[in-house]
Amino acid sequence: MQYLPDDCQAAKILDRIRQDIPLLGLTPAYDLSEPWPDRIARLSDEELLGVEPVDPAMTACIRSGLLLRADFQEASHNLSQTISSPEGSYWHAIMHRLEPDYSNSKYWFNRVGPHPVFEQLAEQAPSITEAEILAGFTSPAWDPFGYTDACEAAVRGQLENCRLDLEQLQELEFDLLLAHCYQLAAGSPV
Repeated sequence: MQYLPDDCQAAKILDRIRQDIPLLGLTPAYDLSEPWPDRIARLSDEELLGVEPVDPAMTACIRSGLLLRADFQEASHNLSQTISSPEGSYWHAIMHRLEPDYSNSKYWFNRVGPHPVFEQLAEQAPSITEAEILAGFTSPAWDPFGYTDACEAAVRGQLENCRLDLEQLQELEFDLLLAHCYQLAAGSPV
């Protein structure tokens, strides 16, 4: 499923990042030579989106998300912590979950509050996996705190059999949040 329009640079950058890192782990692991922070920063908001943005803060969220997906946590963190919106807090929370700093991640998820992406995650997560662990954070709604706890358990060696499922759910979370930020940035549906 395509979440960003094919003709925007953000989608092309994401595709290229996924060539280098097909599936981002639950903790940092990559040292890419590709200068993604510089390449992403050089693009104007309009170039990144493929349209004139109506909400520059959401374009900054897309930049933060792309940097995070490319495993440039510090650059993503520096950007997300300047964005005072639920989406900026969401990217900030994911960054701390990946760091890993689970309690800080939960702090930022608390600042996100209820979010439309949570509904989409709860609906789409079962198509990723049917692992029993999902019931703890997808029913009746997506629980970012429960998901963070499951990621922590997997990183600590528990739930190791669910680690791939958790990583795939994280990919879905990235895609849905990027698409949500794009919709707000561009002022139109994907």
